[in-house]
Amino acid sequence: MLSKVKIKQYQQLQFKKFRQKYGLFLVEGLKSVNELIQTRWPIESIVCSTNFKGKIESNDSLDLFLVKPKEFETISQQKNPQGILAIAQFHKLNLKETPWQIALENINNPGNLGTIIRIADWYGINTIYCSQDTVDLYNSKVIQSSMGSFLRVQLKYGKLSETLNQKDIYATKLSGKNIRTLPKMDRGVLLIGNEANGITKPLSESLAHTPITIPGNIQTESLNAAMATAICCERLLGW
Repeated sequence: MLSKVKIKQYQQLQFKKFRQKYGLFLVEGLKSVNELIQTRWPIESIVCSTNFKGKIESNDSLDLFLVKPKEFETISQQKNPQGILAIAQFHKLNLKETPWQIALENINNPGNLGTIIRIADWYGINTIYCSQDTVDLYNSKVIQSSMGSFLRVQLKYGKLSETLNQKDIYATKLSGKNIRTLPKMDRGVLLIGNEANGITKPLSESLAHTPITIPGNIQTESLNAAMATAICCERLLGW
């Protein structure tokens, strides 16, 4: 039985300050929970609604709690919960960086970040550098939209002007070089800016970089950050 104290604690995980306080976050949905178990990510517990009918990957060492559907809904952060979630612990991946990385400055939309993590995973990129103002990895919408790719892609938060120094930077800008004319490169960092304002002037001026752009209809202001990331990965990596 899950205590009222634990239920309240898990409800608080919708807020960043409590995720940081407890070092815990939510992973929802059967596919994501099973993938979490298979990769041996540290898990505090698994919570299921009494009306959940799916099959959980066997792991006798996990604490499994059944709660009433209404109690489950108070913990879940989804509009239509699947009836299963894991309470996972913060965990750092220590992966050897792939030749290509992605850098994100001030990405605010959790769905964009989660999708970019998924795109990185698809293209075999295992490292994303994030500015300190980029949305928190453990935000439930980030985790959900990454579709499990957060298990294979490491995010490193810090000051990009220092992190990216001495790297080959390809920065997305409206006035950049046509990405369709660039040859395939073996390595580098794709830099994506804020959804509304792009890459800030201070960061742009602090780094030696190649500005790149995706030509399109001039009547459209810009592309979604995740869409731009996917197109650039396709072009730069030569897939």
